Amino acid sequence: MSKHLKIEQQAAAWLARKDGDQWSAAEQAQLDQWLGLATAHRVAYLRLAAAWSKADQLAPGAPVPASPPARPDHVLAEAGRPTPPRFSQWRIAAAILVTVGATAGLLAVRENSSEVRYETQLGAHQTHALNDGSKLTLNTATQVRARISRGERTVWLDKGEAYFDVAHDTAHPFVVMSGTNRITVLGTKFTVRREAGGTNVVVVDGRVQVENGQSSSQPPLVLVKHQKVVATPANILKSDESDARIEQILSWREGKLVFDQVTLEYAAGEFNRYNKKRLVLADAEAAKLQISGRFDVGNAQGFANLLQRGFGLEVRETNDAITVASRRQGRAP
Repeated sequence: MSKHLKIEQQAAAWLARKDGDQWSAAEQAQLDQWLGLATAHRVAYLRLAAAWSKADQLAPGAPVPASPPARPDHVLAEAGRPTPPRFSQWRIAAAILVTVGATAGLLAVRENSSEVRYETQLGAHQTHALNDGSKLTLNTATQVRARISRGERTVWLDKGEAYFDVAHDTAHPFVVMSGTNRITVLGTKFTVRREAGGTNVVVVDGRVQVENGQSSSQPPLVLVKHQKVVATPANILKSDESDARIEQILSWREGKLVFDQVTLEYAAGEFNRYNKKRLVLADAEAAKLQISGRFDVGNAQGFANLLQRGFGLEVRETNDAITVASRRQGRAP
């Protein structure tokens, strides 16, 4: 038996068991764990679940092929779970027939709807070409899932920041999901940054629609070139950005951080996105200091040295942190 067909049978067994009268929270937790083990598990389960309703169209007495896929009783028995009721058995066969047809067809569908994962480590960035001709550039510590096929173009930004250069396709909009926020485009260039408080979207070229899935009262917003949106669970705020500001936002693609009269607190936070050795501000006076400049993302030490020489701040370094403090009155320079 092929690995793919075995997964289909396991998914069918879970569906049959859930169709019974004694489905419990503990069993749901086991199902969730099985679904989380592999993308193939989720794909098989969702495809069979979609066909589950179609299986109702076949009565238990309806003819089935002489050699249907093997019954999944052994799958449940091996795990010490009870065999599903006989009513579920014919539904299993019917659902598999509806969705699988033949092993070759199953493999073709799975290939077209497969999910690809991309990830960067701290301080790294990389570019990937997608199947539709689009390009995806990941910033530091970013995790992305992409499902690109003839009928679907969907990317999930699970963590971090990404720049999208989307190939134009009127028939198939390109969708980026960042938490509950949905960004839809046809062909454009834009960045999406996911943070704890929400999602930032900046349009470099073209048009982008942003929807907040948690706020039904907030209508979708359409952004055009050099516009930015900050989407939080409460609302969506749109603003216009200058050419200089857009350059600053995109400077990470060149390994740079560009600041224009930002607080040291903000600058330290940006450096900490790229470096294991963190910049720590010891007091509010240092945190409020305004700075400007262009810096390498990985050179936190050089940035701290500049603060010491150019601003007279006190810098103390340990194995895992660089602490920056303002000069207190009475301290030796």
